[in-house]
Amino acid sequence: AGPYRCDNVRIRAQAVATNHPPHGAFRGFGAPQSIFALERHMDKVARAVGLSPEEFRRRNFLHEGEATATGQVIREKIELDALLKRAFELSDYHAKTKKFAALNAVNAKEKKGIGFASFLHGAGFTGSGEVYLSSVVGVEALATGRVRILTASTEIGQGTTTIFSQIVADALGVDFESIELAQPDTAYVPNSGPTVASRTTMVVGKLVESAALGLKQTLLSSGLLQASYSQDEFVAACRAYVERYGALRSFSKYEPPPNVFWDDAKYQGDAYGAYAWAVYVAEVTVDLVTYETRVDDFVALQEVGKVIHPVLAAGQIEGGVAQAIGYALYENVVWREGRMVNNQMTNYIMPTSADLPPIRVYFEELPYAYGPSGAKGIGELPMDGPAPAILNAIENATGVSFNEIPLMPEAVMKGLTNQ
Repeated sequence: AGPYRCDNVRIRAQAVATNHPPHGAFRGFGAPQSIFALERHMDKVARAVGLSPEEFRRRNFLHEGEATATGQVIREKIELDALLKRAFELSDYHAKTKKFAALNAVNAKEKKGIGFASFLHGAGFTGSGEVYLSSVVGVEALATGRVRILTASTEIGQGTTTIFSQIVADALGVDFESIELAQPDTAYVPNSGPTVASRTTMVVGKLVESAALGLKQTLLSSGLLQASYSQDEFVAACRAYVERYGALRSFSKYEPPPNVFWDDAKYQGDAYGAYAWAVYVAEVTVDLVTYETRVDDFVALQEVGKVIHPVLAAGQIEGGVAQAIGYALYENVVWREGRMVNNQMTNYIMPTSADLPPIRVYFEELPYAYGPSGAKGIGELPMDGPAPAILNAIENATGVSFNEIPLMPEAVMKGLTNQ
């Protein structure tokens, strides 16, 4: 039921046999699809009951102390009303709604619209997944004073190396340049689980932080390091410890946060330890000659706990929004006789920088008590909201409801000519 209070939920699922090749999980794993349907439906229901999409959502937003559809009581502070208000201010939503209505009344060649989506994404594996994984992370200090992080989490461009190094440097109070990551091979490092599910920073990063603090405590307890110390004193303490006692390592194993419980049999309880919350606003132009849609502006506002590295965090959001614009408007997989026929870069169309709007990224920070420095996971969040925001904007522009993605020009033409 998304970020909404809904006391009565019935879920029906159907398995379908297909001759298409199997698909794999990729950035969101079901959430982009379900949130697309939910947020499109929220706009439709709002209009059916005579409310604006904004007011309908405000009346049904979850608040602290209320329960999700799985029975999870929201114990963290959430401010969805304030998030929606700020997103509208940043995007000039109300003024543009009026402006576009006036422009559309006199322009027969193109229509402009603005739409939004409010949504959430849980960080970490669902339910008891993290408990089953029992991830372990280690931190090792060498006699030279260099600190090595022992984790199986891999750097795939999202900034893991930088984030983990920053977490350890902050926890130990040492220079960032003195931190390194061991090769993420479980023949040499503990199994900290896969690099998926928006878990690397929040779940594994918390273990990294705990292991680093454990290593610091070992040095303090040995008497080789005082409570207040310099980089040189830390190096000297590491050298003395290794010479006297041998390897200086600390390990941390995953334990669920307090009051987090999941019932696998009933599929009820705390689905995630924490959620990121967001409101995205899209501005579009629909060409009534070519039936193409262009995204002109995009505001992405999210509450993701404490932002550890603002540049990397913004990059994650920008990349996710760009990918989701392709998902919404361009990346159509065409099947014929069980085979994908547009399997080349010449006919499988992905958006380039020339196709993308300004993506304006903003953060609200409400630190999460059980994340490293208060951080939550954000890797999958930006894939969830753009598609429904864009199609809500297209409906605002044209007055026609579209329910398929990617929304190709052929579908727009059919919808507009059959209205």
